Amino acid sequence: MAYNEKQKEYTLKYLDKLKEIRFRVKPEEYKIFEEAAQKAGYPSMRQFYLDAINEKVEKIIN
Repeated sequence: MAYNEKQKEYTLKYLDKLKEIRFRVKPEEYKIFEEAAQKAGYPSMRQFYLDAINEKVEKIIN
């Protein structure tokens, strides 16, 4: 299935509703994070990062 202009329009509309968080880490740090995520059974690094951030936020807020 080819990517058409209508799909592009929907994708851009969806992305406009989101904020982007980007950060860089050293390769050795990434390796540690990746191993921890795999060991914990996370399906993706994104979910690992989100859970870690949410856990920290919960500690700060409560």
